[in-house]
Amino acid sequence: MLDNPVSYALAVTDTTVRRYELQGRDQIEQDSAQYRSEIIKRGIDPALAAKLFRELLAPIQEYKQKTHLVVVPDGKLHLLPISALADSGQYVLASHSVSVVPSGSVLDMLQHRRVRTEQKELPYVGVAAWISKPPPTTLLATIRRAVSGPERRELVALPESRNEVETIAGDLPKPSTVLLGDHATKTAFERLPLNQYAVIHLALHGYADPEFPDRSALVFAPRSSPADDGLLQVREIRTLPLNTDLVTLSACDTGVGPVGEEGVANVVNAFIEAGAQSVVSTLWEMEDHSTAQLMIAFYGNLSHGKTKVEALREAQLGSLKSGDSPYFWAGFELDGEPNAPLFASSKSTSSLRSSQ
Repeated sequence: MLDNPVSYALAVTDTTVRRYELQGRDQIEQDSAQYRSEIIKRGIDPALAAKLFRELLAPIQEYKQKTHLVVVPDGKLHLLPISALADSGQYVLASHSVSVVPSGSVLDMLQHRRVRTEQKELPYVGVAAWISKPPPTTLLATIRRAVSGPERRELVALPESRNEVETIAGDLPKPSTVLLGDHATKTAFERLPLNQYAVIHLALHGYADPEFPDRSALVFAPRSSPADDGLLQVREIRTLPLNTDLVTLSACDTGVGPVGEEGVANVVNAFIEAGAQSVVSTLWEMEDHSTAQLMIAFYGNLSHGKTKVEALREAQLGSLKSGDSPYFWAGFELDGEPNAPLFASSKSTSSLRSSQ
């Protein structure tokens, strides 16, 4: 819990609960905001990465004893990539897997949810609307009317998203469903048997509304119908009939401008409330090509039987080892249940596709 003059951390293991004193809220949030800003500018600040490690993790004795961290962040720590903090020049990612639970109430929900372990009939649906052209100005006007906050920049095309969702479909068990381009409408998505999919992958633009979080939305392809405005808002996400092991939002902060922690957490919360066990999302605007490559690596790891948190960490480590700065790998975050594998390392045959 962040507070002044002293913050507190609870370290909970299978057998112990211990409380630790940390730096005050003002210092932690100032350092976190500065480090996040450096990362987003594609910079590296080893001194600040080490300072934040000393402020947040070094006091916790259990850190050295464990290899997986489940973080329940407070305040603006929702926007800090814990895996990019550094101990003696080594990123946390190098020694630990990290997953997040957005809040104590979500943690309680996941712990008390009846786990439905039956095999899903449909392994995967991937959606990529903006594969060759950006959203039209008429849709952008709709977004500006629906979502409050600062003026939004123009949305761009996401050409790598097509390769992303199709390559992932090829790596995972069949049958798969892929909605591309003009076929990737909100109506088409909602008409799918969503409660039968193990994985829902959405390579879409997204908007967060810090003032009215329930208006935060994912942007689908427009449809000539007053009943479909192209925006799947948080209040609608909560009502989706999900029985889903994993929802991935691979491009959802691309082009959204400043995002408050309420908006980010609200989108993730909504999918978990709707029935998703885990959600992978991004903490800042991501570059299209590198996002596609990391996502393809992540799903390749899942297809070989890795757990969700292991699969994401190995994909991030691949980016780190290739020399990429934290901007390219630290922004991907796994919220919710981290440890269940999704697939055995086997593949079958056909897929169902609807493309532009």
